[in-house]
Amino acid sequence: MRTVFEEELQRLFIDLTRLGNAANESLHKAIKAFNTRDRELAHELFSDDLRINAATIDIEQDAFRVIVLQQPVARDLRKVFTVLQASTDIERIADHAVTIARSTIKRDDDSESNEEIDQYINQMAEIISQMINDALEAVSKHDSDAAREIAARDKEVNELYRSILRSAAKLMEEHHESVNVGIGYLQIAGSLERMGDYAKNICERVVYLNTGTIIELG
Repeated sequence: MRTVFEEELQRLFIDLTRLGNAANESLHKAIKAFNTRDRELAHELFSDDLRINAATIDIEQDAFRVIVLQQPVARDLRKVFTVLQASTDIERIADHAVTIARSTIKRDDDSESNEEIDQYINQMAEIISQMINDALEAVSKHDSDAAREIAARDKEVNELYRSILRSAAKLMEEHHESVNVGIGYLQIAGSLERMGDYAKNICERVVYLNTGTIIELG
């Protein structure tokens, strides 16, 4: 019975990693669509999100089935809860990738880009993508030390977010015709900032997994 439980638990973590990789791919697509103004690519995010939502539901159902049939206790139960909570965080990351795609679709073809803000956005996306990758590895290895280090990177994400706020405000103040462009930048930056928060949440789940204590990393 214990062997069966361990196999099912391992399968949950494998499925979680797959889910996280899919969400990260959505982030890559969203940023590529933003950079190239590729509306067709942006539209792909909607169908991708449906698949990610379905995969999240599958993980939830499998996790609840493990709880009911295997009745895990203490640390084992924390492992199941970690997968459940992390899968929700990942699903929300994918949701924000869709929000970025929507902003790209709404963008006017003839609107000018701001090179400085574009650079900030790409820097944010690169950091967050690596955070997601590393957080998934920390979950898989149950590595609290790595989780704490990864979560600390969110400070850099927040600094870039504040830089975008300042630059977008300046853009809209100095060029009134660029208000819609500025608003679009703010929406995209806001989604990225939330992605960073959810990646940090996943790291907090790893600490909970090992200690049983819910803490806020920052």
